[in-house]
Parts: sequence; structure tokens; C-alpha cells
Amino acid sequence: MKGVKAIKKFFLALFCMAGTGALLTAVTIVFLSVLSGAEEAGAQAQNELTAEAPAASSRQEEAPASSKEAAQAQPEDWRLLLVNFETPMPEGSEPELEKVGNIQVDKRIVPELEKMIEDAGKEGLTLSLSSGYRSAERQGELFQNAVEENLSLGMNREMAEEVAAESVARAGYSEHNTGLAIDLNGVLENFDETAEYRWLQRHAHEYGFVLRYPGDKSELTGIRFEPWHFRYVGRENAEKMKLLDLCLEEYVAYLGERPAP
Repeated sequence: MKGVKAIKKFFLALFCMAGTGALLTAVTIVFLSVLSGAEEAGAQAQNELTAEAPAASSRQEEAPASSKEAAQAQPEDWRLLLVNFETPMPEGSEPELEKVGNIQVDKRIVPELEKMIEDAGKEGLTLSLSSGYRSAERQGELFQNAVEENLSLGMNREMAEEVAAESVARAGYSEHNTGLAIDLNGVLENFDETAEYRWLQRHAHEYGFVLRYPGDKSELTGIRFEPWHFRYVGRENAEKMKLLDLCLEEYVAYLGERPAP
């Protein structure tokens, strides 16, 4: 307020001393000074924005690869072997198998699988193994059976194969080829309504297992919700996947196991 009063006194003195002409001249000088200062401030702001632009562009270039793109790479950790609807089992890669109950799995996961079944039993729950390792040949038979069933319903072959692939992987594209996946308790659609399923949701990660095909990740996994299908990824990986709510495709991308495109 003091500054404004001082300016008023300045212009009043000019008017009294030199008349209107001097007042107009002073106003013009002040106006030009203000305009010049605004232009300098605008130029400085523009320079700052220009300087920041390359940094923003760099941040965009460093963005991680999408989860779908990660499906085309294989991590070094054998527990994170990625096999899905677009990524087949690596050629020449066959697990060393061991029998658990009536199924076979990769022998490296047997101790934790047996411990999980045992601990669930201590709480009065039954986890039965319905399926484990499958050869590519056996997987091909299952896929063809699903296609034939769809054909019998009146679908053309293209549609029959497309619908079949939503629930049965093609030969060589199934997680069961890895020996790291298991199907539980009769492969029932309502398994998610059981006490066993709820127990697995709370504890499976403690033994290194994750629900492989959650309902909200179908677009990424290529497979509809399968509450019975669990996959071994190792305890530390399973805990991180649960904490971050990531499916295997997302988790591989998160770890940066493939270069950005």
C-alpha cells in the first residue's frame, strides 16, 4: 500500500510541475518497463520448459515393456519359465520328473508341494492332485478333443479351435509341459467356493505357488479363470507377485527380463 501511495504522489507532482504532457510521458515509460519485464519473464519460463522437455522424453523412452511383450523372452530363473498361448515350451527343454501321488512334476518342486498338501491336511483340508506334467503329444490330444467337441456343437473349425484355446492350450503351449503346474481337486469350476481354495489364497505363496490364471488377468494370460490351476514360481517370487497383484506375464516384465522395444 505504501508503494501505491508513493506512485500516486509521484504522478501528482509531475502533473503540477509540468502539466499533462509530462504525465503522459511518464505513464508511457512505466508501461514500456512493465511490458519489457513481462516479456523477459515469459522468455525465461519458455527456456525452462524447453530444458525439461528432453528429460520427459527420456523418461518415456525408459518405460518398461508391456506384460504381453515380456511373453517372448525367457528369464534365467527356471522357476519363472514362461509358457503361454503365444510362447511355446523352449525346444529341447524337458523337466526331470518325479511322481507325487498319481501325477508327475518337476522334481525340484516336490518338497514344497508335499509340504503344502501336508499343512493343508493338518487343518482338515484335502488338496488332491488331478494333473501335473503333460507331454506335448498328450496336450495336443486334449486340445483336439476340445475342438471336436466344439465342432459337434455346430461351430466351424476356426471358431472351434478359437473357443477350445480359451480353456485348453495347444500342444507345446501349455504350462503343464513345464512340470511346474498342477491342477487340484478334480478341476471343478466351483473350486473357488471351497475352503481349500480360500486356504490356498492365504497360504499358497508361502510354498512358492501362485494362482496362474486369475479372472481379472485373462487378457494377459490368454486363459479364462481357472481356480484349480496353480503354478510353482518359488517362495520369494510368489510373495512379490501376491504383494504386487501381478500374473506371471506382468511379473516377468516387472523384473525387466527382456529389453525394452
